[in-house]
Amino acid sequence: MSSEVSVSRHNKRKEMSPSSSRLLSLPDDVALNCLSRLSRLDSAALSLTSKSHRSLVVSPELCRTRELMGCTEEYYYVCLSIPPDPTPRWFILHRGGPTLDDAAAVNNSVNQRLRPIPSHPCQPPESSSFVELDYGIYIIGGIINGSPTSEVLRFDCLSHTWRRVRSMRVARASAAANVVDGKIYVFGGCEEVDSSNWAEVFDPKTQTWDTLPLPDDDPEIRKNTSMIDKSVVMEGKVYAVDEEDQSFYYLPREGIFRRGNHDSKSGNRKDWCAIGKLLYSCGTRGKILWCEAEKLDWREVMGLDAFDWCLFGLKGNYCAENANIALKLHCTEDGFSRLSTNSRGNIVVFWKVHIPSTIDKKSFPGPGKFLINSTKTLELWCAEISLNRSPGGEIWGKIEWADLVSELDPLSYTVKVLYSVSLNI
Repeated sequence: MSSEVSVSRHNKRKEMSPSSSRLLSLPDDVALNCLSRLSRLDSAALSLTSKSHRSLVVSPELCRTRELMGCTEEYYYVCLSIPPDPTPRWFILHRGGPTLDDAAAVNNSVNQRLRPIPSHPCQPPESSSFVELDYGIYIIGGIINGSPTSEVLRFDCLSHTWRRVRSMRVARASAAANVVDGKIYVFGGCEEVDSSNWAEVFDPKTQTWDTLPLPDDDPEIRKNTSMIDKSVVMEGKVYAVDEEDQSFYYLPREGIFRRGNHDSKSGNRKDWCAIGKLLYSCGTRGKILWCEAEKLDWREVMGLDAFDWCLFGLKGNYCAENANIALKLHCTEDGFSRLSTNSRGNIVVFWKVHIPSTIDKKSFPGPGKFLINSTKTLELWCAEISLNRSPGGEIWGKIEWADLVSELDPLSYTVKVLYSVSLNI
């Protein structure tokens, strides 16, 4: 337990009633053991009773104890851009509770919706990079008033508070950001192609940024890495692809750059994530693609076509009276809005569902006339997909659950999922 928590206990003990101080009178390990068995909701309520209790509830020590005892809960932190509001908004989604096998799943699913949490009024509205490290989400760079920024924000997922972090050396927008060995590596996104600051690394322990020099022995890397299109970390390597679909990887521990193959399929694939030794990304029209990192020969994850989504919707009882409504579970040509992974090694996807105007078949005054309902709705859905490799080498996906997580303003049809991450806390 940190000395700060101990000092806080000593200073506040006199202000607390005997009943509220009983927990703090216990040895540290016993107190943490007791608190770790509470849900986050109960822990949040306890944190309101005193500053000392709050210090315990939001301490990393409690998170580590909960993890060791297997008492963590899964939460999704989601950042949305909801026009016309230029400020991104943050939400949390708790996926605890009933599953599809529970009789009460449908009734309780309404409780498993995105809930708003504190947002930062000065977060850049677009082109920021996001990483998660030590129960905190870093928002790196972006565009403010039409220009890139070097500013960095950190959102504490334990206390739901914000603070500014030391700014980068150069302004960046749409940079590639990754975490390796507890440090944040940021590549590209700067306007100067040959800038010595083309890549930077942030050490949270010292709160400092250092530059990563470009390799002198490979002019192609120097030429194309000002704008990194996609990147992901796998086995301690940072894999990236530039605007010309040329791949390269960087080994932070050795400080070595290497060029790889060209991406086999051009296109705006987004949201790379690594599961095991394979890469996954969003394709077009609701497809999920996979490949081996060294080859970048993308193939489609099988078993996720429109018919499968439709059957899942009917089986899960999430849909109304006919199969047409069940197709809400399937992505349209817009594809997935965001793809990420969770601690179980499954894929988590978000997508928007636009529901057009409908005709109410109730009789309207006069024979043969109907009431036309012109109200359009916009919904945000989420699903978890497990993966399995067949003996023939194909990857098959299985829909574990799918749910409506937010009903959005239909006028905000350009809403975007800027970032999502799954945390067990």
